[in-house]
Amino acid sequence: MQQRSLILGLIGLTLVGVCHASGRIMGGEEADPTATPYAASLRVDNAHVCGACIISETKILTTAHCVHRDGNLIDVKRLSCRVGSTNQYAGGRIVTVESVVVHPDYYQLTNNLAVITLSSALAYTERIKAIPVAASGEALPAEGSEVSVAGWGRTADGTTSYKIRELSLKVAQESACLDAYSDHNENSFCLAHELKEGTCHGDGGSGAVYGDKLIGLTNFVVGACGSRYPDVFVRLSSFYDWIQEQIA
Repeated sequence: MQQRSLILGLIGLTLVGVCHASGRIMGGEEADPTATPYAASLRVDNAHVCGACIISETKILTTAHCVHRDGNLIDVKRLSCRVGSTNQYAGGRIVTVESVVVHPDYYQLTNNLAVITLSSALAYTERIKAIPVAASGEALPAEGSEVSVAGWGRTADGTTSYKIRELSLKVAQESACLDAYSDHNENSFCLAHELKEGTCHGDGGSGAVYGDKLIGLTNFVVGACGSRYPDVFVRLSSFYDWIQEQIA
């Protein structure tokens, strides 16, 4: 058995964007209508499955596991994105998907990125805007710094919410990140949270924002949602060049 499969079996990693359409981020508050204009609801068969982030008029960034089912890439005809609304069920605009490019080194939890090309260009408004991605080599915020995460994922009690919720998490210590995820390296980082708070099912691909820059995407939680372990994120500065190639 490969090492990563062993990790999955031992500590119970939970992908935070697979098969669960209901709920909201655990904790936090409903975001103001214009607070997260970069956020998109990634949909399969018109049901929310993951978060995603607008990075240009035609490109949306999400995690690769969100566009896969049973190890296979989902047919683009089944994919769409709702943009310009904090409501996952209404408002804004539904845009169909032309194509999806997955990072060439994607494997389970590593290099977990995909760029979606929309079938038509977005018109920017106060509720639809691209967000800049942290540049290559850009340092993470200092340990303890507050990072904003917003998503439509499941709550602690399993109830549903149609509005996106925003929560401030803190950059975790390296030792805590390694304790949670033994494969942690320069391609990932962790955000700490209180018990029964944090990201959960339906939040995969949602953005982690610091200083008006997109520094990460929600990847997975360790154990149950809201556990004592920090949540693990894709570190986007490590993938900046690849992301820019897709935009170009």
